[in-house]
Amino acid sequence: MKSPRLKRLVVLCVFGVLAAFPFALTHSQTLALAPNSPDSYVVREGDTLWEIASIFLEEPWRWPEIWEGNPEIQDPDLIYPGDTLRLFASASGPRISMERGSRQVVKLSPAVRESPFPNPIPVIPRQALDGFLIENRIVDPLSFEAAPYILSSSSGNLIMGAGHEVYVRGEWAGDVTSYEIFRLGATYVDDEGEVIGQEAINLGSLSLISRDQDGLRRALIMQSNEELKAGDRLLPREKSPIDPSFFPTTPDRDMQGNIIGLLDNKSQAAQFESTVLDLGETDGLESGDILSIFRDGESVRDPITSDSVRLPSTEIGVLMVYRVFEKMSYGVILSLSQPSAVGDAVHTP
Repeated sequence: MKSPRLKRLVVLCVFGVLAAFPFALTHSQTLALAPNSPDSYVVREGDTLWEIASIFLEEPWRWPEIWEGNPEIQDPDLIYPGDTLRLFASASGPRISMERGSRQVVKLSPAVRESPFPNPIPVIPRQALDGFLIENRIVDPLSFEAAPYILSSSSGNLIMGAGHEVYVRGEWAGDVTSYEIFRLGATYVDDEGEVIGQEAINLGSLSLISRDQDGLRRALIMQSNEELKAGDRLLPREKSPIDPSFFPTTPDRDMQGNIIGLLDNKSQAAQFESTVLDLGETDGLESGDILSIFRDGESVRDPITSDSVRLPSTEIGVLMVYRVFEKMSYGVILSLSQPSAVGDAVHTP
C-alpha cells in the first residue's frame, strides 16, 4: 500500500474548519458549496467535523483547500463547541479561519490540575465510529483452517460465552496470548465466478491462561458477540485493527467498483452502516478513501417507439473505506438519500 493518509485526531480536527465560505474555488475542479451555506458558524455541543463540513460543502473531504491555520491560537487544529468558523479572502482565494470561543475550565481537587471542558468535537459521527468496531477479516481459507481452534468447554458446556474457561488446541504463535475468535462467513466472487475473498466473522476474544500439554492450552473467553462453539477458529489479536481517527480523502486515481455485501445478511444498508466492496489493495484503494455510491437507472418503455430505455444512474450517497484487504474492503456509509443495496456502484467522486 501507499503511505497511509490517515492523520491523528489532533491533525484531523481541522477538518471541521473547511466549513463556511460563499465563494467558488477552482482546484482540480470547482469546489461546490452546499445550498444555503452560511458565512460563519458557531460550533455546538454534539457537532462533528464531518457534519459541519457537510453544512458548507457538497464535497466536505476537500477541506485542505481552504483551511488557514492560526499559529496564535493554542491547539489550532482542535475545534471546540463555542468556536466560530469564519470566511476571509486571501491572495490565493477564500479561506476559513477560526475564532476561539470562551471555554469553561474545570478545576479538580484535591489534585492540582486543570482540564479543558468540553472535549474537542470528533471527526465523524459517533454512530459511524460504532461501525468501525466491526472487526471481521478477509482470510485465506486454507490458512484459516490451519489456525488454532476451541476444542471444548472446561465444564462440558456445548455453548460457550464470555467468562467461560475453554480448552483450545493448535499451533501457537510464539508468546502471543491474546486471540480473536472467528467463524467463516460469506464467500465473495467476481463477475467471472473467481473467488476474491472469504470473510471470517469476528465472534469475540479470549486469552490463554495456562499450558497443559503440547498444542493444548487453557483459555478464558474475555468477550463474545454471540454463542461460541467447538471448532471456532482463533487468530492473533491485531494490535490496532481499526484506527478511529480516519480522515476522508479522495482517491488519487479513478476507482470503479460495486457493493458486493452487507453485514448480517441485510438486504439494505442505511447511514453509518458497513458495506463490503470489490475494490482492494490491488486497485490502489486505501483506508480513508471516499467513494460516491450510485444506483443504476431503471429500464423504462418508451411509449412512442416501444423501445426499452435505461435511465441514467443516480448518486445516492457517500461512503468511506475503513479497512482494506488484497481484493476487497470494508466501507462505512457517511450519507445517503435512499437505502443502499448490494449491486450499487461506487466511483471516485
